[in-house]
Amino acid sequence: MMFYSKVILIGLLTENPDTRFTPSGAQVTTFVLQIHPDEESGERGGAHTIEFIAIEKDALQQGQPLSKGCRLLVEGRIRTRRWKTVNGDKRSKLEIMAEHIYPLDDK
Repeated sequence: MMFYSKVILIGLLTENPDTRFTPSGAQVTTFVLQIHPDEESGERGGAHTIEFIAIEKDALQQGQPLSKGCRLLVEGRIRTRRWKTVNGDKRSKLEIMAEHIYPLDDK
């Protein structure tokens, strides 16, 4: 059985992206977008916040610096990260692995 995951979202950065490096030297950037899903329908509802992860090759390190309030279009894929806490409790988190990042502001 084959599975496919593709996500395209437009939203606003809720804070400046956080860039870190793994012990092997790979750049990992995390950021959160605020998405307003009902904008097209004209309804005003609550916004969603979605966490993204960009690994090394992505546009975050190549393009203009991004900061809180920037409007972005992000293409990526869904990933579920699972881990155990120090107490042995199982945890999981849904994330988007960013593959292409396009700033939509003219700045």
